[in-house]
Amino acid sequence: MTIEDRVLRDLHRAAIAHGRRGIAVPSIDLDASASQVGGRAVAQQALKRLVQAQRVLRVRRDLLVLPDSTGLIGVELADLVHAVAPRPYVITAGAALQHAGLTDQHYFAWAVLVPRETSEVVYRGQTANFYATDQTNIWVSVDAVRAGTSDTTSGFAAPERAIIDALNHPRYGMSLVQIADALQLAVKRDRRFLSRLQTAVQHYSAGARKHSSRSAARRVGLLVEQLFGTRAAAPYRALIGENRTAILLRPGSNTSGSLDRTWRVSVNAHLDLSDES
Repeated sequence: MTIEDRVLRDLHRAAIAHGRRGIAVPSIDLDASASQVGGRAVAQQALKRLVQAQRVLRVRRDLLVLPDSTGLIGVELADLVHAVAPRPYVITAGAALQHAGLTDQHYFAWAVLVPRETSEVVYRGQTANFYATDQTNIWVSVDAVRAGTSDTTSGFAAPERAIIDALNHPRYGMSLVQIADALQLAVKRDRRFLSRLQTAVQHYSAGARKHSSRSAARRVGLLVEQLFGTRAAAPYRALIGENRTAILLRPGSNTSGSLDRTWRVSVNAHLDLSDES
């Protein structure tokens, strides 16, 4: 067995032992191999040759994807996010709605909320962008929060959470039309979805703490009213607060737009669902 083969074998074993099959973190995983091949420098040189020969795929400086014994790669971007993201984390907006089957759009840029700064991961034409977020606002679903278990606080956001994030943060890469389409499909599949959305908005506003805000309730309430009528939107009115200062429907966009006085939202994006905003 060559040194390269031995290092590759040991990387696979270490990756499995750390619960990330097919994904190696050399700063951690080379330790076991180094003692077998004559030291860390020897192991690092063997790893360099493996990368050059394309027997392993380098994703970033300390992150590798390992093909299986047949040479095939079974690792997906979600696996890499799970391997590198600090806990807790949540994959939200378009990627989460695609995962739930609520959009036919393919999102090449993922929004991942994490408690501290983390370098992006670029893999097979997709990019996981990590957004440092107050940890109180990192949760998959309200049910997961109530369960209070670590294995339910990281992963893809529930659709109701993903819709709120996408509406509040245009930088996560969803247009207003895409959000509305996903919401309509979710309600078509399950009328109880609006109830779950309302519960998520309540928790979203409470969990944001210093980040505020009643803004989520205003934006979601306005959208629900436009799509499903005044009665469906009524529960959100108790959540919008007393502040009379208008907010933008789409933050970071142009500031001109008609004012919806009920929701105190400046409608700076098209609500015509036949037109992309």
